[in-house]
Formats: sequence, structure tokens, C-alpha cells
Amino acid sequence: MYPAVSYDWRIHAASNLTCNVKEADMTAQAFWDRHAPKYAKKPIADVTAYEEKLTCVMALLRSTDRVLEIGCGTGGTARKIAPVVANVTATDLSAEMIRIARSRSGGDAAETPEFLQAEAAQDIPGQPFEVICAFSLLHLVDDIPTVLDAAFHQMKPGGRFISKTVCLKDAPRWMRAMVRVLMAARIAPHVIILSRAELTRHLIRAGFEIEQTRYFGKNRLSPFIVARKPA
Repeated sequence: MYPAVSYDWRIHAASNLTCNVKEADMTAQAFWDRHAPKYAKKPIADVTAYEEKLTCVMALLRSTDRVLEIGCGTGGTARKIAPVVANVTATDLSAEMIRIARSRSGGDAAETPEFLQAEAAQDIPGQPFEVICAFSLLHLVDDIPTVLDAAFHQMKPGGRFISKTVCLKDAPRWMRAMVRVLMAARIAPHVIILSRAELTRHLIRAGFEIEQTRYFGKNRLSPFIVARKPA
């Protein structure tokens, strides 16, 4: 079981999962395909912090924006964003996550995201995008620089990259040790152990300019970072 600290709800959603022999050989896609139903039922760990984040994101969006969300999970945030922008394309590595996301969509087709199964660094139709979002994702990818380079490439000059990322290197040593044990046991997904400073350097190396960094709620391990592609 994960430590009793709600440092990120996508990682936290993998808690209370059992591991078997087949699971030990799972790829990241297979891991999330298998656990998508449990993930979909898991409540948001800190609703107040989530709503604060959503309010901040909404304030950055314009009605003419084309938005890409990578690592959308079951699509909850994408569905909230869709009514206030021109269109939203939401992707996830997991086919099962995308299946659930599509099953939860309804109502006005113009306000429904387009859900696609895709890797985080994959080129997506509809580019260039004015906004690309990556919430609770970058610590779960295999190669952060490649993902950020792809986002930069697919973004319109002057566009924004909006992210919220678990930075476990800034966590207490016992928490990092616990996560490493869970990863070694294949109970938890692979997590990159990085700091906020390292994440910021990755963004700058990719060509982004940092506009703001902040936190929501009591969590100080998941910085919310807004970065802009120079015009």
C-alpha cells in the first residue's frame, strides 16, 4: 500500500492493488489498461486543490484555443475544459482509459473532447495547438525530454504548456524509498524520481519560458507550472 500521503491521485489510485506473476511483466500500457476500472472509481484525493487547479487553468484559456491534453486518463479534466475552448483533443497511452473516457462523454458533440489512444510524444492531428496540458503525467513517462520536445513542436508560437507533476525527489527520504520498493515489486507504475528544479530545467531546455509556478492545497510535491513557447 502507498504511504498515507495524497501526493498525487494518479499514483495514489494504484494503491491497494495486488501483484501477480503476469503483472510483473506488464508494460506501462498494460499496467494502466488493467487498472483503469479501479482508477476510474478512485475519488480525487483533494477536491479543493483540484478545483483550484481547474480554476487557474480556465483563467488561462480562450474560446478560440485548440487544446491538447496528454495523459488524460478517463477524461475528467478534458470534459470540463471542452465547453470553454474551440476544441479539445485528449490522449492517453491506455486503450482502456480511452474507452472509459469515451463512454462517459455525451451531450453536445461540439463540447465533447476527441479521445485518442496515443503515446505522450506522438504527433497528434489538429496541431499546432494553442495549449497543451499534462496533468499528473511527466513523472510517469519514460523520457521527459522527448515528451517536452514533442509538445514544443506541436505548439503554436506563443502557446502555453500547462502541467502538474509529482516531484518525488523533493519528498521525504522514506517516501522515496517506499515508492522504489513498490516499483521494484511491480505493484506501482514506473515513476521518475525528479525535483522541481530538474523539471524546470527540462522545460527550459525544450525551449519554454516559465511563466508561473505554484501549488494548490497543502501538497508541496506537485508543482503546477505554466510555460510559454516564445512567439
